[in-house]
Amino acid sequence: MTTVETTPSGTDLVLQAKVALAAAFRAAALHGYNEGIDNHFSYAVPGRDDLFLLNRYGPHWSEMRPSDLLTVNVDGELVEGEGEWETTAFMIHRAVHRSRPDARCVFHTHMPYATALSMTECGLETRGSQNAMYFHGAIARLPYGGLADADEEGDRIAGAVADGVSVAMLDNHGVIVIGRTVADAWHKLYFLERACESQVLAQSTGSPLRLATEDVARHTARQWNATSEAAAPALFAAVRRQLDRAQP
Repeated sequence: MTTVETTPSGTDLVLQAKVALAAAFRAAALHGYNEGIDNHFSYAVPGRDDLFLLNRYGPHWSEMRPSDLLTVNVDGELVEGEGEWETTAFMIHRAVHRSRPDARCVFHTHMPYATALSMTECGLETRGSQNAMYFHGAIARLPYGGLADADEEGDRIAGAVADGVSVAMLDNHGVIVIGRTVADAWHKLYFLERACESQVLAQSTGSPLRLATEDVARHTARQWNATSEAAAPALFAAVRRQLDRAQP
């Protein structure tokens, strides 16, 4: 088995990346975003564009540990770790990381409210709530194409995540969220599900949605993005403290 060549400081960065990603899995389980042992998160190895961390298939997200994260290269070779990955996980994440080098962290979930809206014609209305406006102009939709068990489907999914897109809503399936860091991706994942939940609840009343104007939605998206650089790590630190209390 080949090992990743790193300096001592590089080794520390990789370990920190694994700890953060494992925490994101546990946080997702804590919030009910997981689906059994399925779905997957990945994180580009610090300082590398050809290696990424990916969860091995088997552990429940609530028990994920840094040692459950595999280091995989874009050729599909296991570089470090023990276990196997799920085929669709590799196809999706390899393709997204290759197509968007700035997409350092990639989350794929079937979380309930976002998945529910992926089954509707309207999807997430990004002028509907303040949380939804975070994603105004940054969501792509992609028709369902079956399980991503081959390069072609992974590449098709990756093609939807163009520059400026932070969320791909996969019709009849779930979502992909991308971020610069684990904290950034978690911030987007959390507020995406909250926005979807609010819309589902609002639509359940049967009353038409009251929408903000296009100008207001664009302005609010800029405000969100201006504050997220500080807000994302603060939120992720808070959820990690919550995990420390729930799973000491």
